[in-house]
Amino acid sequence: MATTKRTRTSKSKKPAVATAPEVATVPEVAKVTTNAVNMQHAIRYRAYELFEHRGRQHGRDFDDWLRAEAEVLDRFGARTA
Repeated sequence: MATTKRTRTSKSKKPAVATAPEVATVPEVAKVTTNAVNMQHAIRYRAYELFEHRGRQHGRDFDDWLRAEAEVLDRFGARTA
């Protein structure tokens, strides 16, 4: 059995109004994730600064990362040990 398609009649619709999400609706997980991403970015940036400060000598990237991580965690107040 073949069915026929009905054509839609054009009715004037009200335009959808976009509203900004409220701060209270943001889950806590998103806040923690955002802070972790910001902290990782700060560690990465500081490690690169240390690399440049040493004259871009390769081979000490792990030392630079650990030092940068310690400095950033101290600055963010998230040092656990």
